Amino acid sequence: MIYKKKKTEKIFRPCDFPDCPNCGEFKAPKDRTLKDYYWFCLEHVKQYNKNWNFYQGLSSEEIEQHIQNDTTWQRPTWKLGQNQTIFSAGQHPQDSFGLFNEAELGMSGTYNPPRQYKINPNSKIARAAKFLEVDFPLSVEQIKSQFKKLAKKYHPDKNKGNKESEQLFKELIEHYRYLLKQLGEIK
Repeated sequence: MIYKKKKTEKIFRPCDFPDCPNCGEFKAPKDRTLKDYYWFCLEHVKQYNKNWNFYQGLSSEEIEQHIQNDTTWQRPTWKLGQNQTIFSAGQHPQDSFGLFNEAELGMSGTYNPPRQYKINPNSKIARAAKFLEVDFPLSVEQIKSQFKKLAKKYHPDKNKGNKESEQLFKELIEHYRYLLKQLGEIK
């Protein structure tokens, strides 16, 4: 069974131009507030738009100020570092990422040593990091770079079949894969 959509009924709105019998299908603003509109037919909306001046009644200074304010979407602006009264002493915006915390950014005038990571030296991740000679906090780039360096050093082809270097190469691969898995690079 095939269903057909019902056509939406058009509302007949007469053209707001005096003595025009046509339907007013096109809206045109009455003033700069853009909150109230005329409804015109196509012929009269074209005529109205040709003659309508958004800035009618404003002085040249007011027009210039309006255009300048439009560049910032009618929002107030100020130079960087000025108007700091917004965040007076003790009043700070919600700062989930610590963007306004001067001490964390190193702008307080005091030295802030890097965060110390407490990792159990006997844990598997600490042993893997020590074997690859990388420091915490770990990064994928750091691990990959160090792996390439050590792979060249321990590779069996470079060491002419030395069993000890072959064993070290296997351990290197194992630790490398473990660290990448911990960082979410390998599943």
